[in-house]
Formats: sequence, C-alpha cells, structure tokens
Amino acid sequence: MVGTDRITAMSTSSEIVSLIDEIRNDKIHGASQLARQAVKVLRVAAECSQTESDKEFLLEQREIGNKLMSARPAMAPIFNIVSRLLNVITEQAEGMDLDSIKRLAISTADEAVNGSLQAIAQIAQFGSELIADGDKIMTHSYSSTVMALLKTVLAKHRRIEVITTRSGPGRTGERIAHEIGLYGIPVTFIDDVAIGLYISTMNKVVVGADRVCADSKVVNGIGTYQIALAAERGGIPFYVLCEALKFDPKLRGDEVDLEEKEPSEVVELGRLPPSVRVKNPHFDITPLELVTGIVTENGLLSPEEIISNMQKQSAKDG
Repeated sequence: MVGTDRITAMSTSSEIVSLIDEIRNDKIHGASQLARQAVKVLRVAAECSQTESDKEFLLEQREIGNKLMSARPAMAPIFNIVSRLLNVITEQAEGMDLDSIKRLAISTADEAVNGSLQAIAQIAQFGSELIADGDKIMTHSYSSTVMALLKTVLAKHRRIEVITTRSGPGRTGERIAHEIGLYGIPVTFIDDVAIGLYISTMNKVVVGADRVCADSKVVNGIGTYQIALAAERGGIPFYVLCEALKFDPKLRGDEVDLEEKEPSEVVELGRLPPSVRVKNPHFDITPLELVTGIVTENGLLSPEEIISNMQKQSAKDG
C-alpha cells in the first residue's frame, strides 16, 4: 500500500500534472509532436522518480502512461507510442535493478522520439516526390509532417505556392501560415468556408492525420472531410501524410472520441439564447475512398494497400 500511495503522489505531482495538461489542452500542435511530448513526460517522470523498488517504478510509469494515453483520445500515436514504450520497459526490466530500469526507461524514450523524427523525415522525402515545380498546394489543420514536407520541397522547387485554411475555430491555421511564411513560400490564408472557391486552382491537397482507423477512416482536424469532398469533386489529388504509428487496426471511426472543445471558440458565451446548443468537435472523419494515397515512412500506399495492411494487422493482433 505504501508503494501505491507514493505512485499516486508522483503521478499527480505539479510538474507531471502540468505536462499532461499541456498535452490535453494543446490546440496547436499535431499528433506526432504531441506523441513525442508524451514520451518526454515519461522520461521526466523516470528522471524524477522517487520510487524505491523496480515494481513501484514500473507501476508509476504505467499509471502516468495511462493518463497520457487518455489525454487525447482521438490521437492514435500518443496511445501507440506510449503503450509500446511501456511494453518494452516491462519486458526488458526482468532481472534489472532499479537504477538500470530507470536508465532503460530514459534511453527507450529517447529512441522512441528519435524514431518518430526519422519517420517524419522519411515521409517528407517520399512526399516531396509527389510535388512538382510550380504546384499550388492546399493544406488544412496543423501537421508537423506536412511542415517537414514543405521545407523539403522548398529545397527542390522554388516555384510552389500554398493556400492554408483557418482550420476550424482554433488558431492552428494561423500557425501554419506563419511557419510557411518564414520558410519563404508564398502563402495565402483563407477561411474554411472559402475552400470551394479556391480548390479548383490547386494541383494537390496535402494534410496530416491523427488516426487511420480499422474501418478505413482518417481522423484529422475538423474540416478535413469537406476539403476531401471538394478535392474529389474538382479532380484534385488528396494526400495524407502520417507515420505508421497512427494506424489503428482495432478502433473504428464511429468509436473515436472527436474531442469536443469549448463552445466559446465558436460563439461568445451569452450571444445566443440558452436553448441553442453549440457544438465544437476538434476532429472529423474522412473515408479512405476520398484519399488518393497515404504517405508513410514506408512510402506511398494506396487506399487498397492500407486496407490490406489493416486487415493483416487486425488478424495478427486478434
């Protein structure tokens, strides 16, 4: 019981709680960045742990990991990267002393972060092969992977232009525009409702993803679905960039928590009658049939290949 009390105290310490809350309340960063941040929280917890036995330490890591995995339920990479890290530590800790296990947790966290960064760099390289000089590209909802792609493309082609959307009631679109502008790429910032007006002038649409579900649905920032529909209508290729870490062979799209955010982002409180219900989902769901291809660290995959891979992984896990 003493060990359990110590674990609870650690998991709710001001530093750990603050770091988890930052992930839970983040409205700007993409899923890959937040997944790496979650791993760093576990690393901080390992460095600062006051546990006195290997069992207490592993239980502490597991409890903090569970809180991290539930912080952003729509983002598959947080769940996947944290659960894999915890499994590695648990499996390899057998026979180790406490200090060795702590070092294992820290080194495993570092490897996970580096692996994610390497995957994004590889995706950017593969994705850049899809972009031609002179292309006009539309993007929506902040994605560090898409940003890496644009940076890579800029090294190859000087004549590209980007249109980015407001990306919902949050401020992620502003961050996209700011970063792209710093790269030196001509960028136009539009409201989401203007997508239909500009989509026909685009050569490609490129977005990130927070989860690719078992039933071939892509979860991404709210508004992605309408862009995919507009792109299909206009015959514009629609590409999704994401790590394989974001594939979820277990959860269907209708089972994903789309993370309802504050109504005040949509309309100032008190501006509408109390009888009016205001909804502000953070994510939406796009059928894979609207996607031209998904670029992963393993290359460009067609929707058919994604479905096949999901079915194989589901059968393996089942």
